[in-house]
Amino acid sequence: MCGKTISIITLVLALGLAVDLPAQETFSLLPTFDTAVGNDAQVGPDGAQGGTGMHARNIPGRRRVAFVTYDISEVKALGAQFSDVSLSNYGHDGGTVNVYGVLESQEMLVMEGLNWNNAPGVENTPTPPLDSDVVLDTNDITGILLTFNAPARGVRESTDTSEALAEFLNQDTNGFIALMFAPEGANSVIVRTVEMGPDGGTLLEGIIGGVAEQASQPVPEDSEGDVFRDQVLSWLAGGFAVTHDVYLGTSFDDVNAATRTAPLDVLVGQDHGDSSFDPGRLAFDQTYYWRVDEVNGAPDSTVFRGETWSFTTEPFSIPITGITATASSSFGDSGPEKTIDGSGLVDDLHGTSAGDMWISSSVPATIEYAFDQAYKLHELWIWNSNQLIEGFVGFGAKDVVIEHALDGENWTVLEDVGPLAQAPGTNGYAHNNTIDLGGAVAQVVRLTVNTVQGIAPQASLSEVRFFFIPNAASRPSPETGTTEVAPDSVISWRPGREADHHQVYLGSDQGSVADGSAQSIITTESSLDIFAQDLALAQTYYLRVDEVNDVESPSVWTGDVWSFTLVDFLVVDDFEGYRADDFTDPAALFNVWVDGFSDDTNGSQVGHENPPFAEQTTARDTQSMPFFYGQGGTSFSEATRAFSPGQDWTRSGVHSLVIHFFGSEGNTGQLYAVINGTKVNYDGDAANLAMAAWTAWSIDLNGINNLQNVTSLSIGFDGTAAGLVFIDDIELHP
Repeated sequence: MCGKTISIITLVLALGLAVDLPAQETFSLLPTFDTAVGNDAQVGPDGAQGGTGMHARNIPGRRRVAFVTYDISEVKALGAQFSDVSLSNYGHDGGTVNVYGVLESQEMLVMEGLNWNNAPGVENTPTPPLDSDVVLDTNDITGILLTFNAPARGVRESTDTSEALAEFLNQDTNGFIALMFAPEGANSVIVRTVEMGPDGGTLLEGIIGGVAEQASQPVPEDSEGDVFRDQVLSWLAGGFAVTHDVYLGTSFDDVNAATRTAPLDVLVGQDHGDSSFDPGRLAFDQTYYWRVDEVNGAPDSTVFRGETWSFTTEPFSIPITGITATASSSFGDSGPEKTIDGSGLVDDLHGTSAGDMWISSSVPATIEYAFDQAYKLHELWIWNSNQLIEGFVGFGAKDVVIEHALDGENWTVLEDVGPLAQAPGTNGYAHNNTIDLGGAVAQVVRLTVNTVQGIAPQASLSEVRFFFIPNAASRPSPETGTTEVAPDSVISWRPGREADHHQVYLGSDQGSVADGSAQSIITTESSLDIFAQDLALAQTYYLRVDEVNDVESPSVWTGDVWSFTLVDFLVVDDFEGYRADDFTDPAALFNVWVDGFSDDTNGSQVGHENPPFAEQTTARDTQSMPFFYGQGGTSFSEATRAFSPGQDWTRSGVHSLVIHFFGSEGNTGQLYAVINGTKVNYDGDAANLAMAAWTAWSIDLNGINNLQNVTSLSIGFDGTAAGLVFIDDIELHP
């Protein structure tokens, strides 16, 4: 064991003295999923070929790209920085291929059911003609991370290392990545990915470890849209950072080029102290660029330049989607629903087919729109009738009366609505009528067409779109329906645009939350610390946030009912975070669980003598703690973990402590635990200690002293018997 060495290293770290950086380790990962999607007759846009190798092809009859996913979560736990990353390919058919990263916002699309019609990274809106050239959609993917020539059939060959691929891994926030393989020009490439023989597989390889120099993991994510205009920017600081230089502006060129000596009016925080920055209220629907340079301490004050990230803020108003349409009359199949179903629209440009429009049977004509709830209305966009004969017959609405109501009975006429503009009668028609609805609060809008653009005896509209100002609470985090929520979580939401404060209804009864009879909390923050509510484990709770402003009308915007479920138990120690091979780490297993190394009367030893120190075979997940007892013939063997600050084991309905152990043949002795000085003997079947299986030992916490401030937990054996048990997953249960 290395107990004395560990204590010295801990002291060195505490004093801030120099120590070696975390060791670098190599890794090699097989994909967790692969599939090829195509736009050719063999696969078709609705099909895919999973487990058949990576197809990246752009030749007649074979138009395909491939997707491969990797789980990098365990590798990320080994260190902070990826480097020297490459792919090791097992060849099938040669050719040149480009590798792209699927953006994190799109990567969960890469799963069973993926096809050309729903795949990120390829043009599929609309679906291109069958067997047409592969065209990529760069909004869903990174730039090229790596280009390689596939090896010959049956040959394994590694690509060159790629800094771009390493940086893509470094920017990952969830431990999961998806890569897209696309052909370079008119190529036909197949590489074995997941299956195709025992020697097949595209391996992701490289080095993990060290300390990241650059800022990473930006919030909001790079290229994220619809960002709250009061968003606080944050990032994961580089390992050497003492301060941070923050650049922010609306010009990519300025933010990308600015320095301390040439700030270009975008250096908004020099030597900023925190890894977060509040830029104040931002403009609506604006793309911002930002960069964080990490600044080392004295004496060198090295500046590690960061990547230039971007985000786009929320729009001023949002389209209403819950609409039904009715009309005083319709002609044939050209019913009022045609004005709200998107038919005839491609990228907000309308076509000329009469079947994609509403046509009345006479004039005057009325069309009415009912919303799923009341909204504060901002604008109405109108695509007028756009038939090919529009120019000389004129079906389009001209003189229109627009009215709105909350109840569908008491109507208010919208003033100053002039004649509508005529459509051109050609394909690619953008809306040319924008009606200001002035913030009217309504659930129904009615348009009465009194005259048309020409001599037509019928009225027609192609499409309409209503926009509202979001005054209700929205976007709960975590999302509604989320399970395994920690009891110390903070529930947050995007506040309504005019909210002065929030009335939050919270409870385990959905009905009382929905009708507002549940207990409520008034807060001016758009978040709620549920820890303060002392909610019970394994319980589903319901939440409704009403946005309140007494000087507005209406003064209250009632929120939707959201739900979340707390975790079934709390983890005291799952033994997953301990470095398995670095005894100098102050968080090494035997430095946290103090054993008998320096106490001749204590016969315990935690961890193996040689790396890996944690057990990685007999474990409930990936690691457990080996506990050797009876070393040296002592009368007791005990390992202790201290908690600083102390833990509260009385909250969230906790009643028991569960310790999982795995026995070894021949084990005897009395297993016990000590909680804050109170000793509890294992009272289960003694044979379990010698059984090579996991046993859950549940300890009733009633009668244990000072559970609101648990500062130590010990596990031990009485007696001189020697043996080995594995300890894993120490949990608090309700």
